[in-house]
Amino acid sequence: MVRDWRILLLPLVIVVLFIAVFLIFQGKPKPEQKPIPQPDTVQPEKQETSKAEPKWYVQFSVKGQKSTYYTEAAQAPASASAKGYFLGSGAVHPRYPLNAGGEARQPIIPFGTVLYLSEPVEIQGNQYKSLVVNDTGDVYYGLWRNYPYWVDVYAGQTNYYTNKAAFKSGVKLIDYYWYQPWD
Repeated sequence: MVRDWRILLLPLVIVVLFIAVFLIFQGKPKPEQKPIPQPDTVQPEKQETSKAEPKWYVQFSVKGQKSTYYTEAAQAPASASAKGYFLGSGAVHPRYPLNAGGEARQPIIPFGTVLYLSEPVEIQGNQYKSLVVNDTGDVYYGLWRNYPYWVDVYAGQTNYYTNKAAFKSGVKLIDYYWYQPWD
């Protein structure tokens, strides 16, 4: 027989407390659940939204335009588009020469336009089939007046090797096309 009844009292108190806590938490009301919509419930009609108008583009193409290469110093100011220089980009004439009242930030082909080349150009050992208009050059039309859609391909940061590659590339005639939104 158990000599000390206090040893039995401790487990009995723990069991009674456990049952009391269980009954208290079982008696609390549960949060109300939202009803699940049934498939036969009629949904409110959605108002028709106006459909977006299709965006139209015009394809322009040029043939036999001069193509040159240029480099730019690492600390040079941003390009005429106010963006940094990157491989796969190029410069075009401004819409009007600066000496005729033109603005260098208004290119003859809009900034960001992709020019799709008929033959790829090689820049630092990579072939590019397209160029992004990112800059303007020959702002007075002094070099290529008879080639309004001349393209100057960015060949990288100025150093011995990029200058040599740009000089070696020389002046070529290229054909390309691009798309512009219909206004």
